[in-house]
Amino acid sequence: MNKKRGFTLIELLVVIAIIGILASIVLVSLGGAKTRARDARITADMVQIRSAAEIFQVGTGNYTGVCSNADITTLNTDITNQGGTSYSCQSDANTYCAKVKLNSGNWWCVDSALRSQQYTADPGTVCTTAPYKCQ
Repeated sequence: MNKKRGFTLIELLVVIAIIGILASIVLVSLGGAKTRARDARITADMVQIRSAAEIFQVGTGNYTGVCSNADITTLNTDITNQGGTSYSCQSDANTYCAKVKLNSGNWWCVDSALRSQQYTADPGTVCTTAPYKCQ
């Protein structure tokens, strides 16, 4: 007898459906990881802003103009590219403060008192009046 070997159309469709379901589950779980990774990069950039501001202060003797410094402007561009919004940086001779809204909806703030902290809601007037600080 001559029997043909192979899969039936129904068996192939079932396997393709199972693979599709598994792929969609993986893609959904990777979406959250991507957001967390972008937020981690934004917070790392904010820590670098704090370091760059301190280096600027050592070089100039004050924080005036620190927010328009080339290093900080470059970091701000990367923050924007990672999805950070509502970035704000303020400075005077003695203090500076920078804050940004993360992809998760939380906020991150760094200041001249070497604070680096997260807020779960909009911190409002933080970084808006001198002396500029995160609290």
